[in-house]
Order: sequence, then C-alpha cells, then structure tokens
Amino acid sequence: ITLAPNGAQEMCDLTMKAFDLADKYRTPATIVADGITGQMMEVVEIPEPKPLPVDHKDWCVRGDEETRQNLISSIFLEPEELEQHNFKLDRKFKEIEKNEVLFEEYKTDDAELLVVAYGVVSRIVYSTIDQARAEGMKVGLLRPITVWPFPTEAIAAHAPRVKAMLAVELSTGQMVEDVRLAVEGKCPVHFYGRCGGMVPGGNEIVEQYRKILGGHN
Repeated sequence: ITLAPNGAQEMCDLTMKAFDLADKYRTPATIVADGITGQMMEVVEIPEPKPLPVDHKDWCVRGDEETRQNLISSIFLEPEELEQHNFKLDRKFKEIEKNEVLFEEYKTDDAELLVVAYGVVSRIVYSTIDQARAEGMKVGLLRPITVWPFPTEAIAAHAPRVKAMLAVELSTGQMVEDVRLAVEGKCPVHFYGRCGGMVPGGNEIVEQYRKILGGHN
C-alpha cells in the first residue's frame, strides 16, 4: 500500500493511516514523498492519538508457547502449498484494491483535458486549473492519494469523454504507464515531467495544456 501526501498535513494524516492499513491487512504500507514535501513548513493539526488495544490481534507472536504457531515462514517448498498461499495473497490484494483507493478530483465534470498528478506537483497543478479555465481551456485534475491501489476505475471513467489526459510528475515517467493502462487506448495520454530537483512552474504546465488542446481543436 503506497500513500502519496501533497503537504505537511497529509504527511501526518497519511502516516497514521499507513500504520492502520498495515495492521488491518498485515502488509507493508509506504509513504512516497519528495524532497519539497519533506522540507516544507506548514501549520499542521495533530489528530487525537488513538488508544492501543490492550490485547492485540490473535496473530501476534508474544514469545510464548501459546503463540508459537504464529511464527511465519515465507518458504513453501511444495508447489501445491505455494500456489494456495499465492491465491490467498491475491485475494488480500484484491480486497485492498476494492476498499482502500483514495483520490481527489477538481473541476473534472466538464473537463476536456484531465491532468493526473500526485504529491507536491499536484498542488502546482491545482493553481494552473483556474488559470487554464480563464483562458477558455476546460482542464480538470485527478489526484491519486493512493498510488497503490491506483485509482484505475476513476481514471477509466473519464477516458471516453475527455479529449486527452496528461500525467505530470516529478520523474521521468513512473505513473504515466498506470494512466495508459487505465484508459485502455480510449484517449491519448501525454506526459510532462521534471526531475533532479527541478520543479515545473505553473506557466510551463499551462503551456502543455495549450499544446495538447490546441492539437485537438
């Protein structure tokens, strides 16, 4: 499970959520953030602490004979046993994909260009949406908050009606393939990325909107 905060408040909230999800599904949970998010200073409201359960889950190992059977081995030498274990994990992953997808949308109802961006770059994209609409370009944002499970269905739902999608990333393209898989060829998917500490400015992102929508008029 991978959560992508876009600021200091979400660094706090999603880290707490990651612990809850890891405990719920007994699987690793990761926070993926960038250098800007890690160094920014913002006001944060610290949530009330949650009380820890006195007697934790029945799968815990307490170092006694009673819980010895809870020791887990990842080695399954018999193919039949390993296959069943893989099926069990697959069922868990499908449950996570069904129940734990998080995303946010901004002005997507009538968007002709859907921008997909996560993390701190999504905050820059937010500021460009209104600028683009002031120029007559119908642009909207879908921000994945969980990059796994990925909001595949939400993105796919927009694919038949938008002219194009644009993945904006602080990378050379780590998410754009997920967007392409989600749309299944129903619309063009473009990519714009900066990396190495370079952050795209609002005007250069809006210029990408002009190029893409201009090419579809």
